[in-house]
Amino acid sequence: MTKKIIVVILSLNFFYVTLANAQDMLTDLAIPLMAGLEEQAEESLLFDSPEGRIINAAATGKVMGADVYQFYLMVLPSLGWQVVPENNSSCSNGVELCLEALREDEKIILNIENKNNTSVVTYSLSPN
Repeated sequence: MTKKIIVVILSLNFFYVTLANAQDMLTDLAIPLMAGLEEQAEESLLFDSPEGRIINAAATGKVMGADVYQFYLMVLPSLGWQVVPENNSSCSNGVELCLEALREDEKIILNIENKNNTSVVTYSLSPN
């Protein structure tokens, strides 16, 4: 029992430290923007329909793609998202890393590319 409590405390501590390192929230998504990434406002798209929201956003920064992947792998579940086991069918062509998560009736897919030592992250939210 004590070990479980320690694991929970350490996990929460990591979560709060991770969020404290996040610079900001993405404008249209209630998801933190990882420190080192900068949102690309001109890439944003927001569409609301009777079926649900469709939101596309993008961010870039001089951070490792694997670090971006690990950041969102830890943060999304703490925000109520259930990460789907790795399934490259959701990845865009040519993308090294992608992450898919579900919450209620929505799905989010993060595609993470590395271009010229810069990570490019695209966030796509749509009805599930």
